[in-house]
Amino acid sequence: MVRGTPGSKRGHTVSVRLNDEEKQRWDEARAGSGRRELGAWVRAVVEDVLADVDDGQAPGAERRPAPLDPVTQAAYDELCRIGANLNQLVRYTHQDGALHPAIEAALFEVGNAALVIRGIEPMRPTDPE
Repeated sequence: MVRGTPGSKRGHTVSVRLNDEEKQRWDEARAGSGRRELGAWVRAVVEDVLADVDDGQAPGAERRPAPLDPVTQAAYDELCRIGANLNQLVRYTHQDGALHPAIEAALFEVGNAALVIRGIEPMRPTDPE
């Protein structure tokens, strides 16, 4: 799955020095937010503050799509299994040095179907991977 905003490459780095106590507080807050990466948490906190997000969650909290009901969850799980099978086909085609366009198109469509089921906007063929 694509991270960040499709079509937008992050090309700037921001560094911050922390003492031990600050680092510990940041790590604890990051862990409580559901995020694994400190940099992603810091970016989310700043973006939440700039966007004046007030949804009752702490700034930077990971906001995932709502859980699916069991029928839809089963369909999503099946799409994931199909995607894994297609991925194996891709590996086989890479052994031959060529990816058949139909396999690539099928992988793209399955990925988009999974995104749509989760309520996430599907990718366009022109979006970077």
